[in-house]
Amino acid sequence: MKRIQSLLPALAAISLTLPVSAEESMDKMWGDRSAKEGVEGSKRAELFRDGNYGMFIHWGLYSHLGGQWKDKTFYGIGEWIKNQMQIPNEEYMGIAKEFNPAEFNAKEIVRVAKEAGMKWIIITSKHHEGFAMFKSKHPFNIVDASPFKRDPMKELADACRASGLGFGFYYSHFQDWTAPGAAGGPGTNPDGSAASFDTYFKEKCFPQVDEICSNYGELSYVWFDTPGSMPVEHVKALAELVRKKQPNAMLCSRIGHGMGDYVSLGDMEVPVRSHQGLWETCDTTNDSWSYAWYDQNWKEPKEILHRLVSTVGRGGTYLLNVGPDGKGRIPAKAAEYLVEAGKWVKQNPTVVYGASPSPWDHAQPWGDVTRTGNTLNLVVFDWPSNRKICLPGIDGDIASATLRLSAGGTKTLPITKSGNWAVIDAASADTTTMSSLAGIIELKFDAQPKIDQTLGIHPNITSKFSCEFATVSNAERKRIDWMEKFGEWKFSLQVGNWQPGGVAAWDVDVAKAGDYHVALTYKGEGRPVWSVTTSEGVKIQNQQAASHVYKPYRTGVISFSKPGKHKVSVSLVEGDSAKSSLEAITFTPVR
Repeated sequence: MKRIQSLLPALAAISLTLPVSAEESMDKMWGDRSAKEGVEGSKRAELFRDGNYGMFIHWGLYSHLGGQWKDKTFYGIGEWIKNQMQIPNEEYMGIAKEFNPAEFNAKEIVRVAKEAGMKWIIITSKHHEGFAMFKSKHPFNIVDASPFKRDPMKELADACRASGLGFGFYYSHFQDWTAPGAAGGPGTNPDGSAASFDTYFKEKCFPQVDEICSNYGELSYVWFDTPGSMPVEHVKALAELVRKKQPNAMLCSRIGHGMGDYVSLGDMEVPVRSHQGLWETCDTTNDSWSYAWYDQNWKEPKEILHRLVSTVGRGGTYLLNVGPDGKGRIPAKAAEYLVEAGKWVKQNPTVVYGASPSPWDHAQPWGDVTRTGNTLNLVVFDWPSNRKICLPGIDGDIASATLRLSAGGTKTLPITKSGNWAVIDAASADTTTMSSLAGIIELKFDAQPKIDQTLGIHPNITSKFSCEFATVSNAERKRIDWMEKFGEWKFSLQVGNWQPGGVAAWDVDVAKAGDYHVALTYKGEGRPVWSVTTSEGVKIQNQQAASHVYKPYRTGVISFSKPGKHKVSVSLVEGDSAKSSLEAITFTPVR
């Protein structure tokens, strides 16, 4: 487990009591990842439950800076530039006098969201910097403190409502770096007296939440963030205020103290295993959440779709962020790629809207699956070379398999069964008639099929299995979180702290007997030696140099003498047991 040292800059900035592990730190940052029961079937959950896809917008004074302060670039998430570059309050607040997003166009933002296939918009009404992007009685706001003089939140709320989109506000309730007494804010008032969090809450936080809940019509969401060590009585007061003023608004778990209606996972986290209940993944179109001049690392349309479908396939809702620039414009490439992905969504609406999760609790190596009634939507992002889609563990007769064609129409595909495996053969389909982003095969059943969740080793494409699905003994499985750049979170569920006899073992279902290249994804120091064995007694062992990042290493070739159920086990034979951690195993058929 990664120690707390890597998180000190962020955590110190919000005045948290430092916990022991990174996982506990994330609970402080993002909330306890729990939500109230009984909400899933409610009327107010309908948009969240069935829409499955929304737009997130990070926009504030930091957008005017665009990741740069006094000729120096901050290579982290742009909305943290004040905190990380230690910009004095007086100088930072003075930026408001230069902030004039004259090209902000609410209707254009709504157009992009709708063409992307999104069903709602949530925008930052106030981020950690403390600047309100709406008309507020507190003077540090875009109407009173900037030359723009308009309320863009009012314009966007009206545009969403006119176009049939849901609308909601993000509000940073615990952190406020320019407000005395708030987390990360000055410790004294302008007159030199000691500032208190209670005063900040009563004079700024609570009144501003009242304003956004009172002045912008019906809201679909109120999205609080980083609850930290906020007292439970304050969180309860905010929840009660939202319930009173906006009874149909959904609260995410980041309000804190288990008072959310649904769980918000960690930033940019698309889980490898299905989750129960209402939950969302919030992701961003590049690396930063707010606009940063240098960040052109855009997710292309295929990646956007893959992450969207995988989120829905695991049972969740996908909230994808854009960061308008200081002029109020969504970056052109972000808009272009969103709209291109949206064309596919509009051609295949049942894959996303109202779709149930995959009956498998994990993705398939060629793509992922969502369900509409008794129909499975097989979304193929990576076609095997022989264009045969294999499905493990199906107990039930398949009524039909139909390939959707991009120009309209369908093609019936042949199906064969072999043990627990079904094979759909698309080799005869003309590739020019299918979307270049992802193919769709509708698999219809007379009744919902029963699925054996045993991991399938596919005969025609690489199969990768996370340690999430391993049985672990005499070793420790933990989730670790780390930042690539500041605020760009990554996570891994890995096995480490190997003890004598330590094993990570996977139960697998082999579709076809034969030879398979095995690779292990791990990190460590020196030259660890790993061993891989099967329940048939086959063993391979290899020594390779390790890296400080997770990388796949080819270990050798394993043979399975027969198809069906097997067990594959991995052990650390030599190396630093405390620093060697295993993330995944992959099997690639030898052709």
